[in-house]
Amino acid sequence: MERRFCSHPAKVAIVGVGSVGASFAYSLMIHGSVSEISLIDANTKKAIGEAMDLEHGLPFVQPARIKAGDYRECTNADIVVIAAGTAQKPGESRLNLVERNVAVFEQVIPRIKEHNDRCILLIATNPVDIMTYVSLKLSGFQPNRVIGSGTILDTSRLRSLLGEHFKIDSRNVHAYIIGEHGDSEMPVWSSASIAGVNLKEYCPICGIKYDEQYLDRIFEQVKNAAYKKN
Repeated sequence: MERRFCSHPAKVAIVGVGSVGASFAYSLMIHGSVSEISLIDANTKKAIGEAMDLEHGLPFVQPARIKAGDYRECTNADIVVIAAGTAQKPGESRLNLVERNVAVFEQVIPRIKEHNDRCILLIATNPVDIMTYVSLKLSGFQPNRVIGSGTILDTSRLRSLLGEHFKIDSRNVHAYIIGEHGDSEMPVWSSASIAGVNLKEYCPICGIKYDEQYLDRIFEQVKNAAYKKN
């Protein structure tokens, strides 16, 4: 099958190549989503090492240019992903990260803007909703160019756990978490469905009890997943 390249190949720069940033870069490469990936990190050796690992996998995927560098790599990037910041400590809430990560962004955002004031900022650093707002204010960009990852991760976790519970491919499960990516998030059970059938209707059809208490326990697993990993 012929591979077609878009007239304007996309470039993505990723600031912060810890677990999230490195995984993001890997996903971009595997899916052939962009033509250029640039990695930026305070730990230059880390960024270089991650870039080398990705480069060595290029023979099996669509061609792309992958490199590590400083903030000059943001030049001409269509999207700059920010995954930089400090991680949660054991028992610490996402909101406790605010002061530390705001300090990080006060250094990062101006340096991105110095080299590129026309890109889209995609924020993945916790607490992501607050950090997205901070990025909007620090950058001065239009709101449609500052995007947070929001509750997409929580939604994915919910669909995965529901698929496990109902013993069905999670791709056929449609359920959403709304609100902040944090302790005040909530599930929208009224719109939850499996293969297009509302969850309340699906359960009796398949001889499964619709157990609201068990569903609430699943939601608690979703909400507290980050704490269990710490």
